[in-house]
Amino acid sequence: MGRDRDLSLQEKEKLAEHWSDDSVCKYFLVKFCPHDLFTNTKADLGPCKYQTHDVKIREVYRTSQRFKTMGYESGFLRTLEGIVDDMERKIKRQHDRLEHDERYMKAEQQKADDFRNSRLETLNKEIDEILEKMAEAGSEGNVDQAQTMMRQVEAMRQEREAIKASHNEDPQKKVFLVKQNVPFINEMKHMEVCPVCGAFLVVNDTQTRVDAHLSGKQHVGYAMIREAIKDLRADRDAEIAAAEERRKARIAAQEAEAGKERDKSKTRGYSLERERSQRDADRYGANYRRGGRSEDDRKRSRDTHDSPCSTFINDE
Repeated sequence: MGRDRDLSLQEKEKLAEHWSDDSVCKYFLVKFCPHDLFTNTKADLGPCKYQTHDVKIREVYRTSQRFKTMGYESGFLRTLEGIVDDMERKIKRQHDRLEHDERYMKAEQQKADDFRNSRLETLNKEIDEILEKMAEAGSEGNVDQAQTMMRQVEAMRQEREAIKASHNEDPQKKVFLVKQNVPFINEMKHMEVCPVCGAFLVVNDTQTRVDAHLSGKQHVGYAMIREAIKDLRADRDAEIAAAEERRKARIAAQEAEAGKERDKSKTRGYSLERERSQRDADRYGANYRRGGRSEDDRKRSRDTHDSPCSTFINDE
């Protein structure tokens, strides 16, 4: 009975789950689960320890009053930053390796160039010497010897042309150089490291290969992580700024309230002072306001001074 009567047991269990349950992936609640990004790649993070990755539960969490108050976002941000930190270390190692390989290839290229230059110089000398001997043999009538020398010259010329063209990608030239034990280095391809996923890329590669890399699972996954970090940091900074504004507003309100209380205290003090002055004036007369004594007070003072007691005291 009820609206869930046609649901399977597994679906009913999912509906019964709450986003705060231990079985629910908190990363998925925030944005996505990193363990789903690199499946069957070298960067595979393995299976997620949380079983439930449900979109409906995520929507319930995002519409709840406790959204962004449980610390899920900060935990997700720390996890993503850890993944990117590992990738940044890998990228640094890739750059170091690339620099090492480039230095090695340049050194090997220099060795090969030095050997080829030396070999070319030797071949030129040998060809010139054999041509002189071949001319002498021809003038002496040694036709067979002259023909043998001619074949030697042709072989040397063939080797010389192959060495000059060794920088080309002609397979036949390479095979010939290998047979002649002449070292050669293929033209070095300039490489670079992808700043997102750390993969090696050929500089100025074909657009097809570039597009294939950009659409690859590993590159797309790390791009998602970096973009999520940027968004989470922006939200965090906005929340910090908003909290700071609320703090300043609260302090300003407290200071304004304190100022009002001080003004009220001053007003009460002035009122009390006026009331006290009025009571004293009513009690001692109008001269009290001017700080003087009344006529009756001065008369009583003279009578006291002129009394017999005061005369007797002065005579003593």
